[in-house]
Amino acid sequence: MRNLENREVDCKRIEELEKVFSANHYNGSGNTAFRIEEGSVPVMLSAPHAVNHFRDGKLKAADCYTGGIARYLRERTGCPIIYSASFTETDPNYDSPEAGGYKESLKAYLKTHPVYLLMDLHGAAREREFAVEMGTAPRKRKEDASLLQYPFVDDVIKAVLEKKFLSLNTEKKNISKNVFFAAKNQNTIVNYISTYTNTACIQLEMNREYREMEHSLAMQSLVEGLRDCISYFSTLDWDKLRRTFE
Repeated sequence: MRNLENREVDCKRIEELEKVFSANHYNGSGNTAFRIEEGSVPVMLSAPHAVNHFRDGKLKAADCYTGGIARYLRERTGCPIIYSASFTETDPNYDSPEAGGYKESLKAYLKTHPVYLLMDLHGAAREREFAVEMGTAPRKRKEDASLLQYPFVDDVIKAVLEKKFLSLNTEKKNISKNVFFAAKNQNTIVNYISTYTNTACIQLEMNREYREMEHSLAMQSLVEGLRDCISYFSTLDWDKLRRTFE
């Protein structure tokens, strides 16, 4: 793993990496529907809405900069990533696993690679009251079902991001969980992957205010926080922790 925690986040580089998604009015320039890029640490990122997509027959706009942020964090931490690379008439986070192949390919990758945590990146509208909302697929008295045997994951992410956002000049610093976007639908990536693999999953809905070049300090703080989370999670003995919480 690259030790770059003390280096400043390069928002211009994120903007450059975003161009493969923003090409063709955010239909993307990829020659496949999605791509997996392998990594060297046990934490993986997903950006299923990096380009425009369809849901229930209606066009939905891309979650801007989720793809660019994922690609940038791979460069900085060595984490594996999966992302939508070109427009299709499917939604990887809503449609059945067979539609488009995103979830099934991700599941197959996780079954053959030592990845203990998947962080699924999404974008929320600027009007939302939170900075980031975490979704952990609550079901049947299990508030954090998608975290499997690793209940500390959301607490770490919340603590790291809150610290990063503390000095920002914005009222939107709140890190909420399972209020608006709980990821509990059976076809969400977080729910599906945590059900059919041994990889803990968490959905992160990131406010648009933190995904704009016009708010580069906010974006920088967000990406720094995600980078630090990946770096920390990559140092853990996940097998030992699983036995601890069993």
